[in-house]
Amino acid sequence: MNEQFEPNFTGNEPENTIPPVQPIEQKKENVPAGIFGAFLFSLAGGIVWFLLYQVGFLAAISGIVGVICAIKGYAIFGKRESVKGVIISTVMAFLVIVLAWYVCIGYDIYSAYQEWFANGDIDFTVSFFEALGEVPLFFEESEIALAYLKDLGIGLLFCVFGAFGYVKAAIGKAKNK
Repeated sequence: MNEQFEPNFTGNEPENTIPPVQPIEQKKENVPAGIFGAFLFSLAGGIVWFLLYQVGFLAAISGIVGVICAIKGYAIFGKRESVKGVIISTVMAFLVIVLAWYVCIGYDIYSAYQEWFANGDIDFTVSFFEALGEVPLFFEESEIALAYLKDLGIGLLFCVFGAFGYVKAAIGKAKNK
């Protein structure tokens, strides 16, 4: 029974002969599934961004979490790690950070309406989804737009610096595969 797993030597080979090894077949990369996986997993970075933003922090950790999770999501769903996957994952992670920033603005608008209603300043309130729809109107006010865009710029800069080393290492690892 064990004979079928033993190498087939004739007995005339030198002592240090190694049996031929079949090359490992590389899995075919599934880019659309990888993009979905990168998006899905990068939501972790978006959640970290949202939570930290609520307590007044802009931190690189949200970019790091987003990029690491996105690369892992791409590898799982895309069936392969590649330089293309790392680049797609990094872009996806930063798009999710921008989405989280937009949701933060919507949440700020929602919270403001709730507070104004509770104080009797207004006689109506808005839902969270209505507040998300109002974000472009709040950007018509240049002072508000500038404050939020400044937050986004600083936050993304932190994310770039935080994730740079990991992205560089992931590209090197993918090139060696």
